[in-house]
Parts: sequence; C-alpha cells; structure tokens
Amino acid sequence: MSFRRFFAAAGLAVSCLLAMTMLVGAQTETEKKLKEFQDKHPDRIDVFAKVLNLDPIKGDVTVRLEFFPDGNLVNEDGTLKKTIKFDTESANGKSEVTFDKGKRMNATEVVLTMYGEKKEGSDVISRVEDYPFDSHRADLYLYFYSKPDKKKEAPKEAAPTEEGAAPKAEEEEDEEAEIPHFLVFTDPKIGIPVASGYTITTTTSKDSDPSYTNLTMNISRASTVKLFATFIMLLMWSVTLAVLGLVFTVVIKGRKA
Repeated sequence: MSFRRFFAAAGLAVSCLLAMTMLVGAQTETEKKLKEFQDKHPDRIDVFAKVLNLDPIKGDVTVRLEFFPDGNLVNEDGTLKKTIKFDTESANGKSEVTFDKGKRMNATEVVLTMYGEKKEGSDVISRVEDYPFDSHRADLYLYFYSKPDKKKEAPKEAAPTEEGAAPKAEEEEDEEAEIPHFLVFTDPKIGIPVASGYTITTTTSKDSDPSYTNLTMNISRASTVKLFATFIMLLMWSVTLAVLGLVFTVVIKGRKA
C-alpha cells in the first residue's frame, strides 16, 4: 500500500471516529439532562420528537411526538389516571389533543409551518431557490395540563337518608394543573441530521419552563448535499466554458472541427 492510500484511509478513519464521538457525546448529554429532569419531576411526561418529512416547497415539517407519562399520571398497565389535554400549534388544524382517562397516550403527528430565515447582516429572507444554501425555521411549542373529571352533584331536593340528613354533594376534584414535560429532540450545540439531506439544530426560547416548551428548529441542507451540489454546479460551468471555447476556436479562428 502506498503512503498516499495509507494517509487517505487514516484520514477517513479519523473523520468517522470524530463523528461517532460527537454523536455519542450529544446522546450522553441528552440522557444526562433527561435523568436530572426525571429526578426533579417524578410526575411528568417524556416527549420524544422525530422529524418524518420536510417539504420546503410547501413549507411543511411533519413531526411525530411520542408520549411516555410517569408518576401519578399513569396506572401500572400504562393507562392514564387523569384526562390530559395537549396544546400545540399545527398547520393541519389539530391544535388541541385530548387523552381520556383510562386510555393510553398514543403518538400524534403535528405539521409545522416552515418559513425562510433572514440572512446574516441583511433583511433578505432565504428561499428554496437559494438551494443548496437555503435555510429555514419552524416553531414548535408544547403545553400539557390535566383536566378534572366532572362529577355529578346530588339533587337539591333529595330524599333524606337513614340518618335523616340529605346526601351531600360530592366534592369537586382539583382544578386544572400544568404538567411538566421533557422534550428529547436534538442537542442544540451539535447539528444532527434527523432527516435525509438536512441538518436540524434546536433553540429553546427564554420563556420556556418545565410545563411549557417553545422550541425553534433551524433547518439547513446537510454538508454533503452542499458539497455535491456545488461540485455539480462547477462541473456544469466547466463543461459550458469548454464548449464555448471550442466554438470560439472553430468559428472565430477557423480551426477545423
């Protein structure tokens, strides 16, 4: 094996090792944050988000959300002890989802609106036509709260009981209560391509808290897509210039074809 091939193989191996190290580091950091949140909030909902589809032409991002309640929110068989309301924003009209008591929290899909991001130092908004250097954003917010069950009150003119007193109205349950949750998406420090051909990083707004999540998804093309598209553009320009040069030498200079 020549030295050139050896160094090329070594460089490729080092690049793969660095990529794996960064990926493992991001996963470890996310798992650490999740464990800390679980210890602090035993009665919570763990939310796992996955991007299913990106359509920059339509401006839609489809995200699947999977829910895993814990603590006093769920029974041993996985069914809910309380009725839970999930509030979000979706382009397909599903802004509020109700998970009834005694049932499981099934996964749901939300469609987010993707809009162009402003380029640095200018008011120009990135568009799909700027491929492969276009960049977009999408906002995702989550809010969970428990919905108390309505209990029937005793009738006003009820017959007296054996003790001679009319039955009392049943006590009402607790009021609506916010539910803390933890969203597992991507580490905001490292861009992880969760969709083919794209790189997505996340930024959490300052107004977020354990019971309310306001997340911004920064979407751009993957580095491999940028490199390949740039290579193809340079190749096409090179072929065009070569053809123009050949036409110039044949037509203008009279060179034989």
